[in-house]
Amino acid sequence: MTAALWIGGSLALLALALAPLLTARRRAGEAARVGEDRALALISRLDHALERTDLSPVRRAEAERCRLLAGSALAGPVTPAAAARARRWAVAGLKAVGEPPSP
Repeated sequence: MTAALWIGGSLALLALALAPLLTARRRAGEAARVGEDRALALISRLDHALERTDLSPVRRAEAERCRLLAGSALAGPVTPAAAARARRWAVAGLKAVGEPPSP
């Protein structure tokens, strides 16, 4: 009987100790999804900006390079750092074509 109490108490303490870790992981996942959405929106804006015909070849090449790097940042598991990297590359591409990076 006392062994069951010890085991039950240990499991309760373990559950209480792991609860903050599990919620922090969920919050990080939510932050990554929000960052991914923002990065995808910027990449979409960059795609539309590249459809213009008045871009010089140098600006177009730089913007396409940035679009490629932004997309490749989102190719693997999307972490907050990967989403931030994709946003930085997309903003650099928008600046290369002369578009304002923020809406």
